[in-house]
Amino acid sequence: MERATTQQQQAPPVAEELNLDYVKRQTQSLQKAISRILEDFEAYSQTNTTPKWKDILGRYKMINLDLFILVEEVKQVSKALVVFPKNVNAENASILPVMLASKLLPEMETDNNVKIDQLLQDVQSLPVPMQIETLKERIGRIAEACENAGKVLADARKAYGLAPQRGGPSMLPTTMDKAQAAQIREQENMLRAAVNEGEGIRLPPEQRQITTELPPHMVDALFVNDAVFNSSGMMQTHQSQSQQPEQQQHQQQGGYGNK
Repeated sequence: MERATTQQQQAPPVAEELNLDYVKRQTQSLQKAISRILEDFEAYSQTNTTPKWKDILGRYKMINLDLFILVEEVKQVSKALVVFPKNVNAENASILPVMLASKLLPEMETDNNVKIDQLLQDVQSLPVPMQIETLKERIGRIAEACENAGKVLADARKAYGLAPQRGGPSMLPTTMDKAQAAQIREQENMLRAAVNEGEGIRLPPEQRQITTELPPHMVDALFVNDAVFNSSGMMQTHQSQSQQPEQQQHQQQGGYGNK
């Protein structure tokens, strides 16, 4: 019982090394200092007085220094406690950028060590100079394969007239003029906005095609119960059919009047 109590009283070596209590105190102190500055600004706005900028800037410098020290301490904590994710899912996607600055998961470290042992298994029986030469040869072959793959990609871009992949990939041919390139980029932006943000695709006026007549093959193929098509392919509803006799009557009356 006494031994268990002694173990509980002794802090773990990792906690002692990381100095978590100091990080906690620094975080609370920094939060209070920022809150005091915000309260001062709120008081200045309510009383309509001029802030003492020299004093505020001095306090801001101290907060900035404390924040820098705190960030350095947190980095040490992150290296020991934060790990890489095995898989990316909805739960860890929001904290993934923070997790990338850390070490592997235990099972991933095990897999990594197994693969390293498999690679070194063939050369472990050799002398150290021979091991170094063998590993250099393997690294050279891998580098040569990567270089050949890069050449193949470069030749493919030249063959298909694609722009070089500098500053991001570009699928626009190099022979395209500025007007066509701008038009394609505008359409790409509209498609991205429609897919990513749910915005509707708005075509520019010069690209809109307003058709007033149906094509001949559609006139023969379509049949609507409450509508018929005239010889020009325009759809006529019952309302438009009922208006035709009236229009003809007005035309006849107009013709009689002209006579």
